[in-house]
Amino acid sequence: MGLFKKHPVAVILSVIFHLALVAFFVFGTDFFSEKKIESKPVVNIVKATVIDESKIKAEAEKLKNLEKKKKLQEKKRLDDIKKKRLAEEKKIADLKQQQNIQKKKLAKQKADEAAKQAKLKKQKALAKKRKAEAVKKKKLADAKKKKERLAREKAEKLKAAQEKVAQEQRNREQALRELAVAEEAEMRAQAAVASYTDLIRQKVERNWIQPPGDITGLDCVVRVRLIPGGDVIDAQVIKSSGNAFFDRSVERATRKAAPLPLPSDPSMFNFFRTLEFYFRPGG
Repeated sequence: MGLFKKHPVAVILSVIFHLALVAFFVFGTDFFSEKKIESKPVVNIVKATVIDESKIKAEAEKLKNLEKKKKLQEKKRLDDIKKKRLAEEKKIADLKQQQNIQKKKLAKQKADEAAKQAKLKKQKALAKKRKAEAVKKKKLADAKKKKERLAREKAEKLKAAQEKVAQEQRNREQALRELAVAEEAEMRAQAAVASYTDLIRQKVERNWIQPPGDITGLDCVVRVRLIPGGDVIDAQVIKSSGNAFFDRSVERATRKAAPLPLPSDPSMFNFFRTLEFYFRPGG
């Protein structure tokens, strides 16, 4: 089969030659044995031989055309295969190119995503750092404010304590001054009371009317309540003489003696609002 594909014409001619040779051996013996009797078969044999050669040529031409057609078909098939192979190679190349483009695109996306993540990470780290710095700054500020507040409160407390001590000192000094003034006023008042008590007793005695009976050695202590101006609103014997008539006469004389003598200084009146004096006729 491989020899026929390579040299189809030669193979066909060889086959025809061998067929002719076989025919010669088969029919050639009879031809020579009957040569004297019949001469016509020779012509027939020649004619047959001519016809066979034309057929062989036609068949050979046919085979040649067939071979040519097959070659053309084979060429077309090979061209088609080549075209398909080229198309497939182009398709594969395009696919590879697309894959490369896709890889580059994915690589770029991956790189962009990595850059984005790196940027986000950097931003987060920066934000975290800023937040930490802000927290630290706030803590320092709060600590500073607290320290200042404590110092201010301490200063205020110290100032308040000093002011309290100073105020207490002023209060003590004021109290001492007031006490001194009061003591001085008390002394002046006692002196005034002693002085004016004697004047009051004298004026009461001038208005006293001796009751009947023996009053020898009688005396009593009278408490009198006054209002500004010296008017008497009450007079009462608080230490009796033992003689009711004598006591009543002294009370009447005290009321009758109003207004009783008082110092001209109004501030001295508080010492004369309630006054006690000793009464004994003739001193």
